[in-house]
Amino acid sequence: MRISFVTLGCKVNQYETQAMEKLLHTRGHQTTEPGQIADAVVINTCAVTGESARKSRQAIRRAKRVNPGALIVVSGCFSQADASTVKELGADFVGGAGERQQIVEFIDAIAQNRESSELHQVEPEVSEADNSPLLDPVLLVPEAARRREFEVLPAGEIDGHVRALLKVQDGCINFCSYCIIPYLRGPSRSLPVEEAVGSVEDLASQGFKEIVITGIEISSYGLDIGSGLGELIERLCNAAPDVRFRLGSLEPTLIDEEFVRRLRPLKNLCPHFHLSLQSGSASVLRRMRRKYTPVDYAKSVALLRSAFKDPAITTDLIVGFPGETDAEFEETVSFIKSIGFAAIHVFPYSKREGTRAATMEGHLPKKIKDERAAAIKELADDMRQVYFDLQVGGVRRVLFETELDGISEGHTENYLPVMVKASGLRDNLIEVEITGHCNGRLIGRIVAQKDTHAD
Repeated sequence: MRISFVTLGCKVNQYETQAMEKLLHTRGHQTTEPGQIADAVVINTCAVTGESARKSRQAIRRAKRVNPGALIVVSGCFSQADASTVKELGADFVGGAGERQQIVEFIDAIAQNRESSELHQVEPEVSEADNSPLLDPVLLVPEAARRREFEVLPAGEIDGHVRALLKVQDGCINFCSYCIIPYLRGPSRSLPVEEAVGSVEDLASQGFKEIVITGIEISSYGLDIGSGLGELIERLCNAAPDVRFRLGSLEPTLIDEEFVRRLRPLKNLCPHFHLSLQSGSASVLRRMRRKYTPVDYAKSVALLRSAFKDPAITTDLIVGFPGETDAEFEETVSFIKSIGFAAIHVFPYSKREGTRAATMEGHLPKKIKDERAAAIKELADDMRQVYFDLQVGGVRRVLFETELDGISEGHTENYLPVMVKASGLRDNLIEVEITGHCNGRLIGRIVAQKDTHAD
C-alpha cells in the first residue's frame, strides 16, 4: 500500500510519524510524499493552539480532496481533543495521542483484506466533494487521564539519516493555564532507562552521529519509574561516546547543582539548552501557573553558563497573555536583555478553548499582540547577531548535513548553522574554524580531517 504522512506540530509528532512509517515499511508498505496519490493518508495532528487545530482540520480536508479514494487515518492531539469533528470530516480511523501501534495494525489489515479480495483492482467512484469515509469509522480515543503506560516505538532518523530522534517521555502534569496538552496527552510516562540505552546503542550502530532526546516534557522524565533526566542523560552519553546528544526543551526548575554536576563531565552532550521562559514578568508567570520566577530562571542560566563553555541558551516566549500590561511587557523586555539569548521563539498568545487562560479577563487585541511579538523578534535578532559575533575566531565541531553547488552546511554543537566551501562532508563531524557570519549562518573553514568522534 502507498502511504502518505502529514505531520503537524512538535518534534514528538515527528518522532511518532517516523516510527509509524518505519513499522509500516517492515510490513512491505511504501511511503509517498504529501500531496501525491496514495492509498492511505496518515495525518498526525496538533492542537496546542487554536491555529494548530485549524491547520489540522485543513490537512484532513486537503487529504480527502487530493486522494478522494484513499483511506484517511487521523491521530494526534487534535483528534484526542475533538474526535467527533475528525469523524465528521470523513476519517476512516480516528486515534488519539497514542494508539500508533493500532494504527499500523489497522492499515496493514485493510491492505491485506484488499489484496486478498482483489479490491485494489476496483476503483471506487468517489467524487472529490464526497466527504464520507470509505469504511464505518473506527474510533480509538481512550481518555487521556487514564494513560499510564509509555508507548514504546522504534527510534529513527530525521534530516536524512544524519540526526535521530529518541522519545523518552510522554504526557505532562504541569497544567499551565494556557496549555491544553496535559488534558490530551495525559500524565507523565517514561521510557525505562535500559530500553533507552538499548535504543541509543542501536542508533549508534546504524551510524547516527547525533541523537536528539525528546518528549512532551522531558524535565518530568523518571517521575513514574524512580529515575531522573540527569541519570538518563549520563547513561546515554556513556553508552554511545562517539555520538553527540542534544536535549529537547527543559523546564528551568530542573536546572540545579545536582543536574549540572551530572552533566558537566559529558563531553558528547551538546551545550545547547532550550529553557522554556514564556514571560519575563513575575506576575504574568503567576497567571500562567508557571512554577518559577524570573529570578529562578536567571539562576538556572547562571548554573549552565558556569558549567559549560559558551552554551547556547534558547527559549520560547508568549506575548500578549491575557491581562499583560505595558509595564509587564517591559519587564519581559528588560529580562530577556539581561539574559542574552542565542535564539528566541516568540508567539503571540493564542486562545485555546478548554484552558484556564481562555476564560480569563483582559484578552488583548491582535494588533497589540502582533506589535509586541515584532518588538521581541527584533530584539531576539539583535541578540543572535551578538552571539554569532562571539563565535568568530573559535573552532567548532560541525555535523554536516547537506551539500549544494560545492557548499556544505551543518550545525555546531551549540546548534548554529555553518556553511563551508567544500564537498563530500555530509554525515561527518568535522572541526571548523569560524571566520565570519552572513545571512543567519556562520562561515568557516575546515581545520581538521573527517572525524566521526564526538568528543
